[in-house]
Amino acid sequence: MQEIRVAIIGTGAISNQHMKVWGHIPQVKVVAAAEIDAAKLKAWGEKYGFEEKDLYHDFREMLKRDDIDAVDVCVHNNLHTPVSTYALKAGYPCYSEKPMSATYFDSKLLYDTAIATGQKLAIQISSLYSMQTYIAKKVIDAGKLGNIYHARSATASRRRRNAVDRPALFSSVSFREREMAGHGQIVDLGCYHFGQMLYLLGLPELTCVLGKLHNGVEMPSEAWAASHPMTVEDMGVGFATFANGLSLEIQEASAINKDDFNDHYIMGSKGGLTWGMTDDFGGDWSMGGMGPMGPTGLPGPLQPQLKYRGLDDFGFNVTIDFNAYENQQDVRVYDPDMLQYLDNQMHWYNYLTSKLTDETRYNTPLIGLNASLLTEGLVLSSELGRAVTADEIKAMSKSMGIWKQETPWGVFDYEASL
Repeated sequence: MQEIRVAIIGTGAISNQHMKVWGHIPQVKVVAAAEIDAAKLKAWGEKYGFEEKDLYHDFREMLKRDDIDAVDVCVHNNLHTPVSTYALKAGYPCYSEKPMSATYFDSKLLYDTAIATGQKLAIQISSLYSMQTYIAKKVIDAGKLGNIYHARSATASRRRRNAVDRPALFSSVSFREREMAGHGQIVDLGCYHFGQMLYLLGLPELTCVLGKLHNGVEMPSEAWAASHPMTVEDMGVGFATFANGLSLEIQEASAINKDDFNDHYIMGSKGGLTWGMTDDFGGDWSMGGMGPMGPTGLPGPLQPQLKYRGLDDFGFNVTIDFNAYENQQDVRVYDPDMLQYLDNQMHWYNYLTSKLTDETRYNTPLIGLNASLLTEGLVLSSELGRAVTADEIKAMSKSMGIWKQETPWGVFDYEASL
């Protein structure tokens, strides 16, 4: 099989998950990495056995190499569009971490750049790559739900604010600061839930959004809050309507004074689909739960399920549990070709090598763009105190991208590439 040589930009926490998955795909070789933090880069290079010559502080210098086939972008949210557009214009296919960006403006710019350059682009949306999504799409496309008229995407965690409640896992203050993160829960995990939901609904045309953002749950103490300011929301709620008559309820919370919950459903005239847990981590390979051809002895990270309630072919009311996670483990062993639909990075590899085409791949840039439009609607509606139309969202959206970044190695001017 064709070898793909990858360069990674950003060696923070998420890059380690990417490296874990690349280790399951022997056709991919990571040949270089770039990071502005000298200590972080040195530690990362030692961990993965890289020579000093293959480690860069300025990714623009790294991209001058002649042995790179594709770029893996693992930087913070508001750098996704500046860095990824630079890589695309430098002539490299690009796989970018989630969210696509913090604003519709930046997502549209990245989307348009990929089209203009003719380079392949993918956005990490883990929720698409499970049998939960695969089966749900088949049920919907087969018409088993009838006329779909309403859906709900609701997720809340009692305490999972990055760099607040989970400092050991995500210690960077960038996760809780608007300057680098853009927003909180609505883009951090919302991109997974909105991306999955909008894909299953067929990317319907958004017409209107009413939303409200909150930063409602107290910090551990006043002194802690004073020294650890959180400038992104911990909850976003909303209601959206679409041109085909569909309505969508939204709730995303990273902190809430109740038990955790996940409640997603799609309702149709003939039947409905419901599911709780979605894969917002990265799949079995990312967690180490499955080897290329079967179990490694470690538990799977999440167990996404899916249920159908409605009429069967005889007109009787039935409830069907699709055992999505069990089926996911079976097909990994008995149908290796399905791996390309069960892992982000395997999907990206097969798209790069043309095993997947623009017609057969998950069009994650387009899905991400639609999710960004919905997210931006929640933000603008909350700021304005009223509902906003899709046209208003597109007109009012602005860049939150960091186009000039001061580093110990000089000022990186990404805007110069536009």
